[in-house]
Amino acid sequence: MHTDQPSKPSPRSDAGDKFTSEPLPEKIGKNLQQIYNDVLDEPVPDDFLNLLSQADEKSN
Repeated sequence: MHTDQPSKPSPRSDAGDKFTSEPLPEKIGKNLQQIYNDVLDEPVPDDFLNLLSQADEKSN
């Protein structure tokens, strides 16, 4: 039987998503915080440390 009404999408299964109960802004915030923390844990590149050292020497 054919109807003119569009079919309803099937419900999504989010059983594996641990963030399903959180609003989207909170999900985004937590993910950004994790990325930021990962960046903070990275060592400062030697080239950048050398540039900072040279800048300190020129300012003194």
